[in-house]
Amino acid sequence: MSRQNRKGYGKDFDWNLPTDEETTPQVTVNATLNLSTFEFEVKPSSSDRKEPYLAQPQRPNFGPKAAPERIWTMQQVPEDTLLDLDDPLLGQAAGDRRYQSQQPWQASEHAYEMHDAHYPPQQALHHEALTSLTFKLNTDLYEQPVFEPVDNESHFRQQPVVPFGDDILYPRASPEEWAPPADPYTKPQPLPHIPINIVKGPYKSVDHYLATHFELMRQDALIPLQKAVFSYRASVAPNEAPQSLFDKLNDTDLVPTAAPAHIARDFRLYEHVHLNAIVYGNYKVMYRISFRLPYRVRVSWPQSKRLIQGTLVLLSSDHFKKDIKVATVENRGDEPMTGANRFEFMIDISLERDNDDDPLGFGDTTGSEPVTYTMLEATDGYFEAYRHILNRIKTIPSDALPFERHLVGMDQSVLVPHYAAYKHYYDLETDLKRRKTGNRKPVDILGNWPAYDIGMDRTQVDALQTILSNQVAVIQGPPGTGKTYVGTYAMRVLLSNFDESLGPIVCICQTNHALDQFLEHILDYDSRIVRIGSRSKSELLKDNLIYELRKNQERGPIGVGRLFRQRDALALQIDERIMEMYEEPCVTLEMIAKHRWLSPRQIDSLKRLGEREASRATDPTSTIFDDDWVVSSKPAAPSPSSYRSAPPSGAGRGGNGNQRGKKGARGGGNGDRHVKKGPLAPAVSSDWEMGNPNVASPTDEKSINPVEVWLADAIEFISPNAPLHTFSSHLKDELLNPKGLVFDDDNAEEDLVDEDEMGEIKLNFFDAMDSPMRKNRFINIDRAYKGSSGASMADDPSLRGAAYYGHVVGTSSQPQFERKIVNYKKKVETTLHQPAQKSTTKAKATTLSFFDDSDDGDDDDNGDGNSDTSSNNAAPAAQFQENDDQHMVLERWMKEDDVTLWPLPVRLQAHKKWIAIRNQQLEMAIQGLIQRYNRLCKDIRSIYVESDAAICRKSRVVGMTSTAAAKYHDLLEAMKPKVMVVEEAAEMLESHIVTALTASLEHLILIGDHQQLRPSTAVHTLSRCHNMNVSLFERLVANEVPFTRLSHQRRMRPSIRALINPIYSDPPLQDHAAVSQYPDVRGMAENMFFLAHEELEESQQETASKSNPHEAQMAACLAMYLLKQGYKPNEITIITMYAGQRSTIKQFLRNERNNDRFAIDVDPTEIHVSSVDGYQGEENKIIILSLVRSNVHGQIGFLKVANRVCVGLSRAKHGMYILGNARLLCDKSDLWNEIVASIEGGDNSKIGTELVLKCEKHKNKTRIQWPVDFVEVKEGGCNCNCGAILNCGHQCPRKCHTYDHDRVRCEEPCKTIFPECGHACQRSCSLDCGTCTMEVTLTLACRHTVSGACGKIRREARSRNGQCTRCYMAKVTPTADYV
Repeated sequence: MSRQNRKGYGKDFDWNLPTDEETTPQVTVNATLNLSTFEFEVKPSSSDRKEPYLAQPQRPNFGPKAAPERIWTMQQVPEDTLLDLDDPLLGQAAGDRRYQSQQPWQASEHAYEMHDAHYPPQQALHHEALTSLTFKLNTDLYEQPVFEPVDNESHFRQQPVVPFGDDILYPRASPEEWAPPADPYTKPQPLPHIPINIVKGPYKSVDHYLATHFELMRQDALIPLQKAVFSYRASVAPNEAPQSLFDKLNDTDLVPTAAPAHIARDFRLYEHVHLNAIVYGNYKVMYRISFRLPYRVRVSWPQSKRLIQGTLVLLSSDHFKKDIKVATVENRGDEPMTGANRFEFMIDISLERDNDDDPLGFGDTTGSEPVTYTMLEATDGYFEAYRHILNRIKTIPSDALPFERHLVGMDQSVLVPHYAAYKHYYDLETDLKRRKTGNRKPVDILGNWPAYDIGMDRTQVDALQTILSNQVAVIQGPPGTGKTYVGTYAMRVLLSNFDESLGPIVCICQTNHALDQFLEHILDYDSRIVRIGSRSKSELLKDNLIYELRKNQERGPIGVGRLFRQRDALALQIDERIMEMYEEPCVTLEMIAKHRWLSPRQIDSLKRLGEREASRATDPTSTIFDDDWVVSSKPAAPSPSSYRSAPPSGAGRGGNGNQRGKKGARGGGNGDRHVKKGPLAPAVSSDWEMGNPNVASPTDEKSINPVEVWLADAIEFISPNAPLHTFSSHLKDELLNPKGLVFDDDNAEEDLVDEDEMGEIKLNFFDAMDSPMRKNRFINIDRAYKGSSGASMADDPSLRGAAYYGHVVGTSSQPQFERKIVNYKKKVETTLHQPAQKSTTKAKATTLSFFDDSDDGDDDDNGDGNSDTSSNNAAPAAQFQENDDQHMVLERWMKEDDVTLWPLPVRLQAHKKWIAIRNQQLEMAIQGLIQRYNRLCKDIRSIYVESDAAICRKSRVVGMTSTAAAKYHDLLEAMKPKVMVVEEAAEMLESHIVTALTASLEHLILIGDHQQLRPSTAVHTLSRCHNMNVSLFERLVANEVPFTRLSHQRRMRPSIRALINPIYSDPPLQDHAAVSQYPDVRGMAENMFFLAHEELEESQQETASKSNPHEAQMAACLAMYLLKQGYKPNEITIITMYAGQRSTIKQFLRNERNNDRFAIDVDPTEIHVSSVDGYQGEENKIIILSLVRSNVHGQIGFLKVANRVCVGLSRAKHGMYILGNARLLCDKSDLWNEIVASIEGGDNSKIGTELVLKCEKHKNKTRIQWPVDFVEVKEGGCNCNCGAILNCGHQCPRKCHTYDHDRVRCEEPCKTIFPECGHACQRSCSLDCGTCTMEVTLTLACRHTVSGACGKIRREARSRNGQCTRCYMAKVTPTADYV
């Protein structure tokens, strides 16, 4: 650096001062120097990764002043020499230049990587793959020559798909940048560090194009997770998390700050999360976790979005302060499994990102300190939709992107498909019967076509020619113009003009429902269709599923059985190591010797201890002396080690007699049929011997572990039911000391999905190779672990009094002990006040101190095996209390060769270190086995892919969703398709289409309409400011790549079509003749009407959704009225712009059903209520549109988006009725101003504050302004009397109605005359006449008179030959005395 520059910075830093390495350590990086370009490729050195530099908590200053604490030391790797660039300005100036780059998102990426030196070890290691960048010395600046970062457009290929934990905990964007601007009329600014999709113009290169879309997709998945953690910190645990990125560097001085006044709840919370089991899935090893919902939260799981398969969840043991683990939900089912009690639920997750400093592991093997986690789920975004897309983008070669000229370069010269260059004469006749009779329609796809009658208008024929002749064909189809018909007809032409050499035509749709509809149109022509996916709701396509077609193969994939057996063997090995961790609480003597944790003499002392225990076990009556120590004077119980290896008859897990290896022996009925092989399993000679009662099954004797004998006083037993003993106290603590927020019932509309949408999610997640009924094996861990062997002391009473079990906690209650653990919190005093019994060597050893001068022989024995607790135990206890804690230092006791003299706390200190190393080694071995298991799963899937590709190549059409196209891209590549058709391409994100392209593709057909719905994103700012919602379809049209637009619509009647004239104005849409023949809507004066009002909307709590009760009730009443006109529920659809309004409308429909059960037989709740976004591509006879927005702030939200307005106004065929605040819409939207202007004015105005109903019978009109006004037409007609003559001859008593008179009950007196008596019927006309009910007095043949109903008296008299009852009975039984 020049002297002048030093002088300029001298006032801030003295360059002559030496650097104190303790306060400002050097940051060392590896820099490779390219002498030809004078560029440095910078990477962090290994020393930085091991000991990262922890900066001060304040934010680093990258201003013009020098930063003396940042000292860069670069290394030229080839020469292994260090270049000390001791000028801090070098790194500082480079930082300045990074923020001045014209492409801030790339520059800031480098800046983010350079800051890795400030991160803790976990974060620095996580970002190791990302911290590689190139700098070039800029010598143009005379005063400040600096190194500038060189853009690396291929850097995205090293980016992770699953975000790192630190990316979530410490976002680069502040919450203020996420939040929308306070002023609704202010356009939000683009987020820093994130690229913007180039809509107009080409990209610089393929890598630039791919990097942009990769980063947009990655951020769309990442930001909802960051917002979830931020809102959790601010609302639930504001005092548990650092305030900013730099607070984590000095988190010991955190000062709690108040949460913001209003924090959106961008998360779903799950509490008391514990590990439950290891699950062996189809494609990976998973964790099963248990959790509880927050207090007062009730979830309707079958319709809930919570924890659906493929969702990313975050786990933390410290409220997301430092610890974070990222996982994916693999299995939830329709409802989660229930846990140990009714409050617990269980799901399966796969761990994606672990915390290296605090890994998830395999549970607490000691049973004393189970880790409890908090789990969060973001309310926005669905990670499964991003995972496969991002993985595929990273693997697209820079030099092999199909259609690069058009996708990247926006080349407007479109060529003919390569396969069509050899054959460009096609026959448009697709009917095979007509073709056989000679009726053909030949055309040259590159020339002018003759006018054939193929049922298409001129624009549809042009679109068909575009599809067949353009390498990249773009067809825009406005609503109702028949774009799907043109697409399917083009596919039939290709199928009829080419044989199997063309390969299968791949059809891709956004949703499974749209895909099924598209394929059903092809099924009538050619049944050789393969539907990729595990399930389909279409009955016509159920036999075309890949899952069903695989069953028809003569033989399964070759070699897959061997891989399955290898995978099952790995699962058994994992089981063995997990059981060793849980059932072997002590290390072995061999391991101690191997690692040289003890000296040879110390190891010998342990061996002798084990030999004495073994001798006592084999000869209980013997008394063994070792020097001066009395080992035992009573028969000793068998050691737990030997007992566990050979349990007595009937001793099983929990005393139930179940043996390992039998079905249901472990994992709660997991169906494991494998017999455990290993030292812990009984060795059976043959199956015959197992079933022979006269032959005892031999067992492998296991030698006693001396370490267990050494730690006997600290060994306790834990029962699988032990956690339940403390449940009541734990629940009491939770109720008295609630933590976090108290949430209400989970009735938010955005958390609920329809059955179709839930099915859509499951279809996209589950693999086509998944067996629907397969249940996965599992082994329990942590608190839920169920031991494979060992017996209960309750099973064998002779064991309870043994000295070895004398210090087991809780023996008085006699629980059923399951497995041994070492209680590392055991104190010496615990062993001094046990119930009176004879001490063994281990017990006496714990009472000794290396620094105690007392004589060992002073311990008296009273001769009956009980020591004097008042004298003998009191003195050692007092001595221990007098000893200082320093006497229990392990390092001091390591000098003692006889380890039996070590006090218990020292033994536990040593063993705790040893067992930690042992468990760490076992966990590493388990992780290695899991990786091998997952690799085998991938190999199995690869074999299935090859088999499925062979099936697909034999077919003519293969259909899949856009998510499946990225998920099964290897299958697409193996099929080698040449033609791909994308339906509703304008609704798909560009990355979805790009990732579906294959190297063999020669023809891409895009069908859609960019003026309808755009692609949806999880982060609204990315759509509005970064153009992420601009599809490839729209970008090609915007750059004037040749496309064809259809012009004749066949859906809407002309008055409805006029609503979208402002959207399709150049050229305007034209009506097909058929739409003018539609009948009028029954009961309505107008077929299209805008009912204007100014009733205010409502905002739903804790959500951004809106509702308008007035519109909801009006829509429900109008739908009920239309049902009374004879329309069926499936002929009416209510759509709304907001999801919150949907639930409100459904509630009012339920109310209408309860209020009027007589008028109609149909259920109004069967009417489909949908959001506008969910109704894209659908249509119905009658549409009721609720616009919702009506407020004093002048905000109209989604109603200003022309794409959504277009979809909402173009779904109806016969009738369209709009409910909304027309005045507000006209004030705030030019589009709505044009729409309203086109329907108002004149005598035939179709907008007003009153909706006119028209009686079909009397032609009377009823004006409706409020929902209560529908009372006037309660019967579905008008306010007049019906007046119709019923079948009985009376007039209909009801008001004007639309239902049949068979349902009307006439209340007039009946006019029927009974011929027998001549009396008139006394009942109502609607009732059955029956017999005469007139009260009469008659004289019978016996000359007695009777009174009563005429019909009854005559019927009884006929049955008694005209006599009364008295006379008749006297004649039948003369001896009876009748009074």
